[in-house]
Amino acid sequence: MSNQTVRALPVGRDPTNDIWQAMFTQRAIRYWQPEKVPRELLELVVEAAAKAPSGSNLQPWMFVVVDDDAQRNAIGAALRRVYEAAEPLKNLIAAGEKSDDKTQRLMLKGARAFFSQLEKAPALIVPCLYHLASPVTDTSTLLAGSSIYLAVQNLLLAARALGLGTVMTTAHNLIAPALRDILNLPGDATPVALIPIGFPDANFGPTVRKDVTEILRWNRWQ
Repeated sequence: MSNQTVRALPVGRDPTNDIWQAMFTQRAIRYWQPEKVPRELLELVVEAAAKAPSGSNLQPWMFVVVDDDAQRNAIGAALRRVYEAAEPLKNLIAAGEKSDDKTQRLMLKGARAFFSQLEKAPALIVPCLYHLASPVTDTSTLLAGSSIYLAVQNLLLAARALGLGTVMTTAHNLIAPALRDILNLPGDATPVALIPIGFPDANFGPTVRKDVTEILRWNRWQ
């Protein structure tokens, strides 16, 4: 897909059946409309996630979808408590919101909204490694991620195709004990992400990324 074609991609909130459009316009969405997401759509994005490859095809995952108001409020409150107590994080976000870089400014404004009012997302999805056996058994390793993060990306792309906004975060790690208690997770389930999802109150559209000439090497690194 040429740069000219990418620039011509639509900006908006419409669903798409074009996989290229889905990949090239998938943005981190941190604002959502209050409308509930039908469970059949949430089930569909999880089903899409489960089509991803995994080590030895063991599919060592479970996806906890939180669409209950009380549960979402509890998770949002736990994250807000951490955020309010984290002065360095609050200062970083406050400084970034005054940046001359529009992309940086919008990203950190969205980060503040995420940390302070996560419960506004109509649903949350918590992918968990479960009974990991391949390519490793240690859930804390980089290799462990190879058996679930492909599923997470499938989920994000499926959501974009349906016109649902998501943002991939590892904020679960900031509230690990509370999250485990709220979701009643068993000891052998390891959360790997915290993904809010809903009908967006922001637009999809072309993203700003490094040009392929900056990241591609042919045959050897020189």
